Amino acid sequence: MRSMTKLIGAVAAIAVMSSASSAGAATIFTQIDQPMLDLFGTATYGATITNLGLFSHSFAFTTTGLNDASSSVVTIELKSGKKDIDFTSVTLNGFAFTHTGFDPGAETWDLTTALLTAGLHHIDLTGTVVTTGSGKNAASYSGTLNLATAVIPEPATWALMIAGFGGAGGMLRTRRRTTLLTA
Repeated sequence: MRSMTKLIGAVAAIAVMSSASSAGAATIFTQIDQPMLDLFGTATYGATITNLGLFSHSFAFTTTGLNDASSSVVTIELKSGKKDIDFTSVTLNGFAFTHTGFDPGAETWDLTTALLTAGLHHIDLTGTVVTTGSGKNAASYSGTLNLATAVIPEPATWALMIAGFGGAGGMLRTRRRTTLLTA
């Protein structure tokens, strides 16, 4: 329990340090709000990047129990081609997001479902800031993470389902045999 408290404290400290904005900051993060995620099962995350080039970002969160997770990340390119971020990959604990929206306009990456056990998890994003705007040089992306307690059937439910399938198969076999005998 003490190590979990230390872990949550460390994640909170990183979130506070990362979200602090300064005039020369290259990246300003919006970390996953762990208390919001724990309370409501949903939270947002993202980054504003002021430098061109490659980036690799990671967002950490913890879960208790077994959870079904889904997430989506989006970045929007201006019609002029400014403020463009191109993602190379987006993953949640190795589960790959699917690239569903393409430039020009919104680039969207979605993860429909992933089953997560209790513990520490990471959403990892890699990509390139291709262009920024004139005067106000920055591009950004944002994401949403949703969690729900996963429902796993109890052993008695599995046994009942298997017996039901076996019974249905037995009836089909009996019906086929009866049909062949009457023909």
